[in-house]
Amino acid sequence: MDPLATPKGKTIKLSDGNEYQFPPMNLTVMADLEEAFDCDIEEVITKLGQRSSTNLRKMLWVLLQYDYPEMTLKEAGQLVLIPALKEVSKEILSVLSG
Repeated sequence: MDPLATPKGKTIKLSDGNEYQFPPMNLTVMADLEEAFDCDIEEVITKLGQRSSTNLRKMLWVLLQYDYPEMTLKEAGQLVLIPALKEVSKEILSVLSG
């Protein structure tokens, strides 16, 4: 395995019918999540398990910022309708798990 090769991120289909790219987990993604939540990465993962819509929306937004930097927090939240919450949460957890 080439340590300098760029790993592929995860693609997820959101409620607007479009596919979006999540970045692969790396040190920068972890640091950005820690900064956004003002806690360490383990606490960020714990926050996802708390089923808070505020936390889920913020995590989604942080992950989408890599490929969609113009997207606002509110726009990110509008991409997930209630029936998709569980699936999106699962996908975010899979990104956080590396």
